[in-house]
Amino acid sequence: MSNERANDLAQYCTLLVRKGNDFPTIWSTFLKTHSLVGGVPRQRLDRSRSLLDIPLITGEQLVFDAEIKEFRVQ
Repeated sequence: MSNERANDLAQYCTLLVRKGNDFPTIWSTFLKTHSLVGGVPRQRLDRSRSLLDIPLITGEQLVFDAEIKEFRVQ
């Protein structure tokens, strides 16, 4: 059930970013206080791509890829 909720969170955040919201807005108005979020975003490079990893209480990461405007669970 937690994985399902994490995937729902990723889908909703993807919808928000594709509607024109930027990451700082999504973070401050929605993610920062969400019950699944377990920490602050951390930036990392994957090849030449900059990604943001947001730890979840499930032990997974919510990953934001600004280049393709997508959130996913890893």
